[in-house]
Amino acid sequence: MSLRALPARNLCIACSYAMLVIALSACAGGQTATVATDSTPPLAGERLTNNEIAGISPALAAYAKQKRRPEDPIYVNLAPAVLDRKIRQSEKPKGAIGQHLRHEFASDPIIQLLPEPKNKIGRKTSQSVPTIADVEVVTTVSLKEVLGVKGTSGKPSKTVKVLFEATITSQFPPASYVVSESGPALQHLAVSKRFVQQIRDVIVEQIGPEIPAR
Repeated sequence: MSLRALPARNLCIACSYAMLVIALSACAGGQTATVATDSTPPLAGERLTNNEIAGISPALAAYAKQKRRPEDPIYVNLAPAVLDRKIRQSEKPKGAIGQHLRHEFASDPIIQLLPEPKNKIGRKTSQSVPTIADVEVVTTVSLKEVLGVKGTSGKPSKTVKVLFEATITSQFPPASYVVSESGPALQHLAVSKRFVQQIRDVIVEQIGPEIPAR
């Protein structure tokens, strides 16, 4: 098979095309290297392609996702309340305090509590509820005796107060917050409402804006 010489015009076109391919390959190579080595976090709301996300760290990949919208739910795992000895002895029925705290979140439009572990047996849960929470909340409840002065008599007196404490842990970005509320034991319902409001404020206002969209 013999080779024929290309006309001068065709030869110029072929050479130009070859040079274009080489230039594009060089540009593509440079861009790939930049994606692999650039560690600058993307701006909020930007999305990366699957190939780009695969080339960066898992933490940065999570950050690259869009943040949740203000009206989107925040899934919270509220652990059973940890009670001190005095509270355990006086709590009737057992588990009433923990159920009361859960009930305070029942009508919240943003915070969605994950089902308690014991409720997962024999009961179907909504498929839209994730198995991993955005936020973990651990609460403790205790009774404290506070020494004071009785009225104008100046005589010492003891007041029993109830103390609610919570450790709130966000999954992304990893962070922990501690809130507490106390008041007269006889006013424990009002104290618990203020306590739950503190928890909600931390979750919705401080943690919520940083949670990635699901």
